[in-house]
Amino acid sequence: MSINETEVKAAGTEGQTGVVSQDAEQIPNTSDTKQIEPPKSRKRHGKGFVYLSLSDSDEALRKIDSHAKEMSVGQFATALGHKRPSGRFLHKLDALKTYELILPECSDSVTLTPLAEDMLYGAAKAKARTTAFLNCPEFKKLYIDFPKAHDNKRSDVVDYIKAKLGIVNEVDRFLRLFLESAKCAGLLEGPASTTASVIRLLAAPMSSNSEAKDTAVDKSATAYSVMSADEVDDFLDAAGLTKYKQHAEVQQQTTGRFTLKVADGGKITVEIHRPVQITIQPEDLISDLPKILEAMQEKGLKA
Repeated sequence: MSINETEVKAAGTEGQTGVVSQDAEQIPNTSDTKQIEPPKSRKRHGKGFVYLSLSDSDEALRKIDSHAKEMSVGQFATALGHKRPSGRFLHKLDALKTYELILPECSDSVTLTPLAEDMLYGAAKAKARTTAFLNCPEFKKLYIDFPKAHDNKRSDVVDYIKAKLGIVNEVDRFLRLFLESAKCAGLLEGPASTTASVIRLLAAPMSSNSEAKDTAVDKSATAYSVMSADEVDDFLDAAGLTKYKQHAEVQQQTTGRFTLKVADGGKITVEIHRPVQITIQPEDLISDLPKILEAMQEKGLKA
């Protein structure tokens, strides 16, 4: 369950930190602290969205003992600054469920999922954060539909949020949650600033096997740098992969080899060979792979 944007104006402003302190409720204490009460419904306008960023979710779940991996609902509410498990606390639980970081059945206790354990305490934290980030449908759609390692205009992103995601109110708040979550997942270049004129998303990290191989070689000899937008378009067109622009990241190796030739008449020709790397995040690996190979072969490229 996500919430409507009009319900979160009191939840804190940009620049505030801490999932516990920024929106703790001032609710009179009662003897019934175990009962979970749903928040009061109100007229909604526009599509709702996740209540917590991924970074705030990480902070919240660290209140749960790393050995027990679960906590009663009442204790968890108290740990997050709520006097009883109701109101905004329930929106936080919904956010944790959206990221698939707690088990969906949590009437009496909040229990970490294997994904949450990996994100908090596992060896593959980066991969787990990326998975959790993409579990949020709105974040995933926005991330997939914008090119990686490109200067995406903030205005284009805002227009997309309104038109494609249906989020009418609290657009800045949604953008902040998206950027903070993308930064936490390692999918954002630069700070998570909602006032920046451009937003540069990064391609999702590849498999851990490739990362392990990278650490075994000289990084200075295999380092890649991001190309400018104009160069990216040219390389994708040359490779027959223009249709994958929205899902591709193009980089060029910072070092390479050269061939020097001396022709008749004393003319010197230097050919520089610097590998280009195109990383595509396919929507459907099985169907996209043969299409990619066919498109490259039509351009005269061979394996």
